[in-house]
Amino acid sequence: MGLSPWETSDSQLFALITGANSGLGYSIATRLMDEFMTSPSTPSSKHLILILCTRSPLKTRFTISRLRAHLRQLVDYSPFAADLRKKATAQGNEYRWEDMVQRVHFLGVEADLCNLKSVYAVANQLVNGTVGSPDATTYDGGKLPHGSPGTQSFSPEIQQDTWALSQKPGSTGAHRSWGWGLSGIRVPRLDVVVLNAGMGGWIGLDWFCAIKDIMWDVVDATTWPRYKLPNVGAVVKSQLSSNTTKSGDEPTQPLLSGQKKPDEPPLGEVFCSNVFGHYILTHELMPLLSQPASPSSKTGGKIIWMSSVEAIPQSFSIEDIQGLRSQVPYESSKRLADLLALTSDLPSVQRISAPFYDSAHTTTAKNADQKSNDKLVKPRMYVTHPGIFTSDILPLNFFLMFCWKIIALVARWMGSPWHTGDPYKASVAPVWLALADPKVLEDLGGDKAKWGSSTDFWGEERVRRTEVGGWGWDGTVGSAVDGEKRKGRRKDAVDVTKESREDFEILGGKCWAQMEELRREWEGVLGVTGKN
Repeated sequence: MGLSPWETSDSQLFALITGANSGLGYSIATRLMDEFMTSPSTPSSKHLILILCTRSPLKTRFTISRLRAHLRQLVDYSPFAADLRKKATAQGNEYRWEDMVQRVHFLGVEADLCNLKSVYAVANQLVNGTVGSPDATTYDGGKLPHGSPGTQSFSPEIQQDTWALSQKPGSTGAHRSWGWGLSGIRVPRLDVVVLNAGMGGWIGLDWFCAIKDIMWDVVDATTWPRYKLPNVGAVVKSQLSSNTTKSGDEPTQPLLSGQKKPDEPPLGEVFCSNVFGHYILTHELMPLLSQPASPSSKTGGKIIWMSSVEAIPQSFSIEDIQGLRSQVPYESSKRLADLLALTSDLPSVQRISAPFYDSAHTTTAKNADQKSNDKLVKPRMYVTHPGIFTSDILPLNFFLMFCWKIIALVARWMGSPWHTGDPYKASVAPVWLALADPKVLEDLGGDKAKWGSSTDFWGEERVRRTEVGGWGWDGTVGSAVDGEKRKGRRKDAVDVTKESREDFEILGGKCWAQMEELRREWEGVLGVTGKN
């Protein structure tokens, strides 16, 4: 088992990000590093451990290589580094960027959220196994030469690659702080899980409708578009046909000739990628999410759902929770995330959601080595959205993507607060939730609101409460809708009433009941069973 390089620090922050290799997920990782390192409220002794979840080892290696380069830029060449260097010189000290990078550590895991067996496998690896950091890569994702810095075979006699930590042989920039040679590491807890990975499920655009809507009302047309063409009824591949597993797990045996194949219910592709895969993963990680960060902590980790500003009430039907018959399966999945997160801790729903939060009901608990007197605390669930930004989730070529950027910029200038534009600005809300003190969030009613990334006219990003149909801004009936709240509000939005608030809570309870039933059904299909 490897020695954790953060063991001598006073405190640590363990954060898992799904879909971390590109787009919003990668931006969340970079911004989380930036704000962790530059915030005056972050103790200089605190360490950040980023666990990046991608779908392949190559993507993990490349992502960590890019993050290492970003971190080096931040602590050696940025205005932040220049300011620290100037302060150190004024105090008669030497500023060493090598000391700064030792506070950030990268670990990697792989899972496909549309392959539930891989989800169970990665959860078991995190809870009961060990993780490490893969070798670095070149800019194009290739492996570095044997013996290069950034690889476990490092040797100072080998010519160093230009993407390595330092061009000087024997660099004092601690290799292990960059994940060099990190392996066999046990994760003691998870303080933050950002459920970011997902898919849109669109196969094209209705161009006539798009042009007409944008010319009529560019803000509404680009915030709540009606012209995306979905792949209606798309389902994931058979969960029983694959016999591949994660390293360290028992292989799944293929069905013998003539053996009856177990009944496998349909599983919506967008639903599984955006919600159900994350739901299973989070449930199975409860042994880590239920560990307090300190003896005085009264809450566990933070579960942060990535929703959308497009998640309007009309997009979801409890009779079609997977969105298999829906013309808007993406928006349906995001509305479901809102319902699950905002009602999870309500008194009327707690009885239904309790098994989800119970570590004893997980399959990972079967092998977990936990003492009976371990203090377990319930994690908190939050929901956020990134606003409207440029992403490859839309099926657009380079030219059309450029046009979309211009149109989105016009929408911002016309008063939309939701057009964040680029993924880094879009990551402001989830990163704020990840780093905010739990007591601060509690005082703000953080788990009762949907927190969105927004910008002003000039593109300066900030975090903004977002109205949720039937729930309002915080689940409170009768709260004033002032001018600031009206910015970015749908034209057909109505104020929350006692009846709509009750309906929202009832619907949330039904969603939790169906999700728990679906979880138990798939445990039976896959032959995995948690403790009773």
